[in-house]
Amino acid sequence: MTISVTEYFATRKDDRKKETRYLNVINKDSCTSCQSCATVCPVDCIYEVPSPIPGQSYHQIDTSRCIGCQMCFRSPNDSTEHYQLTVCPWNAIDMLHNPNVKPDDVSVFQPYWRGAADADLPWSKVEEYGYQLSLDGQVFLPTSRDDLVAILEWLTRPTWLYTEDGDTVAIAEESSRDKDKVCFTATDEGRALLDCIFADWDRIWMD
Repeated sequence: MTISVTEYFATRKDDRKKETRYLNVINKDSCTSCQSCATVCPVDCIYEVPSPIPGQSYHQIDTSRCIGCQMCFRSPNDSTEHYQLTVCPWNAIDMLHNPNVKPDDVSVFQPYWRGAADADLPWSKVEEYGYQLSLDGQVFLPTSRDDLVAILEWLTRPTWLYTEDGDTVAIAEESSRDKDKVCFTATDEGRALLDCIFADWDRIWMD
């Protein structure tokens, strides 16, 4: 049984010890909150983001806890080389080759950075959360994890190239915060920029 985003972050624990080969991300536009993925997740890192509008609730994956087991993506025991039985009936889950395990020589974000030239951005982590922002428009993080919050704060800086004329924008903004969780939401310009950045990204593995 899934739990709400509020309950999840009130009880969340850090229990992943290392980066995994794969990460899963749910596309909220395809998700119907049917709970199929949350029911099979062995580490309970999937929560529901409720909506007051019927049919608009969706699930999101805490990628910092995801172990890349593929259980929410497909049923390994019921699949063969020529047939794959997916867990999600709506094909709402993308499985990524984790950019933190084998980062590209140049991040897809680097050409768009117009901040300090000597800034040492955590490019792979920016890609991880940037992709989630591009799909869902928002990312929730535990308030206690300053290291994760700091990654999203790079995306809130108004120094990301937006136009050929050199105009820059913030990709995201902090939209809410309480004692357990912080929510970052993509700006309208940021969402458009993310669509451009990820248009030819090669780290997506979908069925």
